[in-house]
Amino acid sequence: MTFLIYALCLLLAAMIESTVGYRLDVTGGRLNLVLMLVVAWGLQRGAQEGLLAGLVGGFGLDLVSGTPFGLQTALLGLLGGALALGGASMARGGLGALFGTAILATVAYHGSMVLVLALPMFGWELPGAMRLVNMLVPTIFMNCLLMPFAARLARGVDGAFSSWRRLEIG
Repeated sequence: MTFLIYALCLLLAAMIESTVGYRLDVTGGRLNLVLMLVVAWGLQRGAQEGLLAGLVGGFGLDLVSGTPFGLQTALLGLLGGALALGGASMARGGLGALFGTAILATVAYHGSMVLVLALPMFGWELPGAMRLVNMLVPTIFMNCLLMPFAARLARGVDGAFSSWRRLEIG
């Protein structure tokens, strides 16, 4: 039940990111709302649920974006699972850990999108290094500002819709 509620949040975030988010262009950078929500959920609930959140959020972005279908789903699924592997220590590490995770997620997402997946596979040209930096730095800044709010939403949904008893496997 908890994940279904968060999945609805992810799908709503995908619609917001694709309709309003691209208009919030701050000197070339864009807010990655779905990415930060996926990472926050993975930090809160672990690698399996981070992977599921990435698949749902990526699917939502694939439905409303102009990228090749399946690219966002695969990329966010991988990042959601991979970045959540250290979630037990990072989720309770305070703002520094959240900012560090936001930076890592943003660089990994855009680096994968630009250098590894999208451009070479589909014959697009690589942007210059300065253009990439000019886009990446404001995006990192905006995602760092968003990450504490995304983490708070993930904790809130998890706490509100989870049962008060959890089976701890130790």
